[in-house]
Amino acid sequence: MAKVSAYHSTNPSDPDVYHDHSDCPPGSQIPAHNRAAGKGGYDRCKKCEQMD
Repeated sequence: MAKVSAYHSTNPSDPDVYHDHSDCPPGSQIPAHNRAAGKGGYDRCKKCEQMD
């Protein structure tokens, strides 16, 4: 459960959340070309919250 810099998806069909764990299942499914650095003004992913 490694913490990483926050990132979010730029794909409009993905949930509007940010991720900050490298092994978050939904976050790891975001293709590299759809990843953007930062929180994007979104709430934190519930799965990432559970990993703390």
